[in-house]
Amino acid sequence: MKLDKAIELVTEAEEDLAKKLAELAGKHATEQDVYHLGHQLAEQSRERLGRLEPFGDELGADAPNLESGSAVGGLTDRLRRATATALGRSEASGMMLLLDLRDAYLIAQRVEISWVMLLQAARAARQVELEKVVTSCHEEAEGTAKWLRSHIKVSAPQVLASG
Repeated sequence: MKLDKAIELVTEAEEDLAKKLAELAGKHATEQDVYHLGHQLAEQSRERLGRLEPFGDELGADAPNLESGSAVGGLTDRLRRATATALGRSEASGMMLLLDLRDAYLIAQRVEISWVMLLQAARAARQVELEKVVTSCHEEAEGTAKWLRSHIKVSAPQVLASG
């Protein structure tokens, strides 16, 4: 059984997503919904890792970094916010937002498919409790990807078709 490897794939992807969402939120602090929801979604990503951690411990998977992307109020976050404020809502910042949303969405897709892989492995191994946790976490991860995709759909016409 290689459930530990599947857990590590999810862990790595979720850590990357938490970091990217926190970076996105700080870098685009003038966009209030991106700032607040970005930090909230990064926190949800860390919470999913926390729910998975006991199974990883049991199966010998590497422990997750539950602090990934949690530098709200830290020096890096303050610098990103200052930069975002200085840039304001310029044409350049709109394009940067769109590209950052795209990058976060691609990571979110990696997270989502990693949860699918783990779910299928848990079912095959008849790990009922793990399957329950993974199902719940997978649904939440899908929600993150949907929010990012929706924000891209709203931002793309404003950024790319205006001029």
